Amino acid sequence: MSQTHMTKKELKEDPFFEEVAHIVDFFRKHQNLLISIVVVLALAIGGVFGGKAYFKTQNEKASGIFGIAMDYYNKDMLVDAEDQFMSVVDQYKKTDWGMRSYYYLALINRKLMKNEDETCEYLEVFVDSKLKDAALKASAYQLIGSYYYSNGDMLSAGDNYLNAAKKALSTSEKLNLGIRSGEAYVEAGNKDKLEVVIKYLGTLELNKTEKNRVAVLASR
Repeated sequence: MSQTHMTKKELKEDPFFEEVAHIVDFFRKHQNLLISIVVVLALAIGGVFGGKAYFKTQNEKASGIFGIAMDYYNKDMLVDAEDQFMSVVDQYKKTDWGMRSYYYLALINRKLMKNEDETCEYLEVFVDSKLKDAALKASAYQLIGSYYYSNGDMLSAGDNYLNAAKKALSTSEKLNLGIRSGEAYVEAGNKDKLEVVIKYLGTLELNKTEKNRVAVLASR
């Protein structure tokens, strides 16, 4: 059985082989650029995985110091606890434990009756973080609301009480904090924000008594 061989001229004129020749020529001319792209991609991928590993290590180190701080805090050794929480913030600020440390530094400040402005700043750093801890954030927003309320800033108090309500875990907490938010807006004379609170409370599954509380607030 005879085999048919294509001549060089036929190979050059064949569309398929012509396209292959173009591709080979392209790679030959741009091989340095392509190698650079591959290297950059490899570094980028390595950076992503390397960054995750580094962050995990930092988080683990921070959790150890945080645990010591919590042990002091639970034993009411507040000064020692404060030192440890500060250590977490100074060394591992961007970790989850670093963010939680701000919350506990605020609590320690309150117990030691330190500067209220600094306490509020700690809490605001905490609530502005990306940490997903609804219970702690609800507590922090409530404390911020109380700070503004005691300083006569009813609008800011109302805003923070409402944020606390939205973060709270139970319906009763959401209702109570929502009511406090609405009352702050009433004192501020801001009916528009009061309506926002009433609308929010209307989304909750409330019993008859709880609905009556909302109705009383709405009538003010």
